[in-house]
Parts: sequence; C-alpha cells; structure tokens
Amino acid sequence: MNVAGLMTFIVLIPGAAGTGPGSSSYMPIGQIEFMPPAKNSSITVRATLTAIGSPSYVQDSTGGAAVSGLTSQGLRIGDVLLITGHPDESETGTLLRQSRAELLWHGSPLPPLSVTADEAAQGKFAAQLIEVNGRLAATNRRNGEIWLWLESGHQMFLAHLKSGRRSSLLSRVKIGSVLRLRGVCSLMPRDTRYQGGFAILLRSAEDVSVVAGPPWWNLQHLLELGFLLAALIVAGHVMLVQILKARFRAIMAERARMGHELHDTLAQSFAGVSFQIQAARKIVPQSNDLLTRHLDLALEMVRHSHSEAHRSIMMLRPKPLEEGTDLHSAIQAALEQSTAGCYLDVRFTSRGPVIRLPLIMTDTLYRVAQEGIANALRHGRPSELEVQLEYTSTSVSLSVRDNGVGFDPKTLRSQGFGVAGMRERVRAVRGNFSVESTPGSGACVRAEIYPRRSTAVRLLSTMRLWPQQVWNRSQRIFRQKRPGSSW
Repeated sequence: MNVAGLMTFIVLIPGAAGTGPGSSSYMPIGQIEFMPPAKNSSITVRATLTAIGSPSYVQDSTGGAAVSGLTSQGLRIGDVLLITGHPDESETGTLLRQSRAELLWHGSPLPPLSVTADEAAQGKFAAQLIEVNGRLAATNRRNGEIWLWLESGHQMFLAHLKSGRRSSLLSRVKIGSVLRLRGVCSLMPRDTRYQGGFAILLRSAEDVSVVAGPPWWNLQHLLELGFLLAALIVAGHVMLVQILKARFRAIMAERARMGHELHDTLAQSFAGVSFQIQAARKIVPQSNDLLTRHLDLALEMVRHSHSEAHRSIMMLRPKPLEEGTDLHSAIQAALEQSTAGCYLDVRFTSRGPVIRLPLIMTDTLYRVAQEGIANALRHGRPSELEVQLEYTSTSVSLSVRDNGVGFDPKTLRSQGFGVAGMRERVRAVRGNFSVESTPGSGACVRAEIYPRRSTAVRLLSTMRLWPQQVWNRSQRIFRQKRPGSSW
C-alpha cells in the first residue's frame, strides 16, 4: 500500500495507528470529554484548522477544540494537522494546552454548520464552525477590533472580528439589517461578555453577508416621516389660511359691489320717487284731504323704504376692519351709530383680558353684532338693549339681548336671511351660534368662537349649551299645549 492509500485509511478510521511522518495514535475530539482526568496526560488528534489566532481552533467530524500555543507560521485555514497537547475540558469547550502541530497536508476550508441562535446558545457546537442569522442591534469599534451585537428572537449574541483586510466594511452595515455570519462558536466569557451566551469569532469581513436591509419603520425613518408630516401639516395650514383669506376678500369685494349697485339704483330710485311725491304734494289743492292723506302715506312709506335700503347698503359695505382692530371699539361705534336718536337704555360691557383675533374672526363677531342690533331695533321694538363681549382663555363670546316683543324661533326657518347669515358666518369659523327667544320676552343672539380650538373645548362648550336649549324647548312645548289635549 502506498503512502496516499495509507493517509486515506487514516481519514476513514480515526484512532488507528499512523505510519506516515510524525504518525502516532490519535483520538476523535468528541471523545476527549469522556476521558478520565489525569495530570500531565497528552493526547493527539487529527483535525482541520478552522481559525487562526490566540487561541486557534480545529475541528473534526466529532467536534471542535481550541488550541493554545500553536505556531501559525506557514499554516492556513483548511490545513489538516496532527496536534498533540494537554486536554482541558470545561463547560466552555475543549482546550488543548502546550500544543504542537504537524502539517499533514493542505486542504480546503470546511463548510459551516447552519444552526439557529437558540441551538448555538445550548453549547452543542462549542469551538465548531457554524453559520447563524441575526439582526444587527449595535456596533462597536475598539482597539482596531469590531464587535457586533445581534439578536435573533429572544437570544442576544456577539460577533467579533479582529483588525484585518476590509474590516472597515462592517462598520458601514446599517443597524437593523439581517446578517448571516460564519465563524467559530465560542462559549468563553471573554468573548461572550456574559456567562451562558455565545459569540461568533469571525475570520474576515467576508464571513458576514447582508440578508436583508433594515425595516423602513426604524427610528430614523420614523423621525424623518414625522418631520415630513409636520411640514405637510404646516404647509396645509398655511394654504388653508391663504385660501380662507382669499375667500374672505372675495366675499367682501362682492358685498361692496352689491352695495354700490344698490346705492346707484334702488336708493337713487327711492330718492327720485320721494322727490316726485313731494312735488305732487305741493300742487294738490288743500281742499282735497283724501288725496293729501294718500300722498303723505306714500311719502312716509318711501322714506321708510329708503331708510331700510340705506341700512342694508351700510351692512353690505361697512367700514372695513383692519388686522388687529379693537373689536370693542368697533362694536361700540356700531351700537352708537345704530341707536342714535332712539329712546333706549343701551348697555355695552366687555369682560376678560382681550385676545388678539384673526381678521376673519374679528369681522364675524362685528357682523353678528351689527345684524343682531339691527334686528332688535327693526323687529323687537325694545326699551332696553344690552351687548356683551366676553373673553376667556380659549374663546370669545358675543351676545345681543333685548326686552322686545320676541318671536317664535320656529319662524326663523321660513322668514328672513339675517339670522341664517349670522349662523353661516359663525359656522364658517367653526364657532357656536344660538338664538333664544319667546313671544313677549325679548330675544338673545349669542355667538362663540374659539381662536385656539380643540375637540375637548368644543365638546365642553356644546354640553354647556344643552341645559339651556332643553329648558327653552320645554317652555315652548308647554306653551303650545292646549287644555284637553293629550301628549
């Protein structure tokens, strides 16, 4: 039998006596743990070199072992060695001390065993070449070495690479990526950093491959998405404000145009008719009392209609409010102008610290005050008129109250546009509007807006109005119930 045949025989039947150079009796690595303890005992194993370092690692078909004191000069991964040393068996694996090695031949690197992190943590593959997947949790570079912290399910483990060729590539791997690692499984505390774990000793950067990139919902992407949404919200709010301002300017321009049209047509026509009636009144004989009375009545009706047209024109194109205008002064001026020459007990009060309002909200409250005062004077025939403006930390409310003849709120659905216009104005700025009145007991118009409105504030405000609305509804039901009728 030639030497090659003899070497093949040794590979197939481990433990047999060798006859080649440096041949001696050797045992499988997996049987070292079953040997009885003995001082200064020496054994010989034949195994393939899987990692070079301090210590180095070897492996055969039965297991793996760490080798200390091995001179690595001239050796490379995949070489088949005959190693003699003193065994030291512990929970962290087999260690051969004071070893000396003899190269049998140059071989190919062993393929790694594909295992899970839970299997590796059980210690079944100590000092063996394995392949395991994990998600990268953190990286740390220290003294030219790279440490990778990984997780797989509930299992945490480390991967360690000493400085070497292309080791800087690992520091560029993104946190959260799923990696496949190939290396020697170590249970030694100096590698695992804690008792009971395991570590992967990487031989080069090529032992790490990226299986999948980090998920899009990582912290960085969530922060970027949050900033993007915040920017979109701010941009949307700015656009909404600009749209509302443009809409408001368009409405004001249309109201001004209608006011000019009414002034140039209807108001001038009333003035012309009044002039013609006065001229006819002058040439009518004093003896014709019937015709004189009819002309006086027609002249009074024309004057009243002219006054109403003038009031409507002033409502369509009042003096414009500028941004930051004092709402209190504007409402007081409108109240004094509307009630000039009237025998009324007029009161105007303002409560709370003044809040600076946007122009559209200021204009809304101003228009509601104008319309409420005009309606009270036109239809209520009151002797007392009270306007109240109240500021709170979250809202601004306006109420116009009179002690006039009152009305049935049901008639508002089919008569007039004043109340409907006020309600639409207040709703346009997301406020609350209510009208309270009973025949013979006056009326109260109330508007409340929220410069810094929230859902909670709106809900509380609505709940606050419920008791008064229920009470008013009950009073109307009792007044409408006739004697002898059934519920």
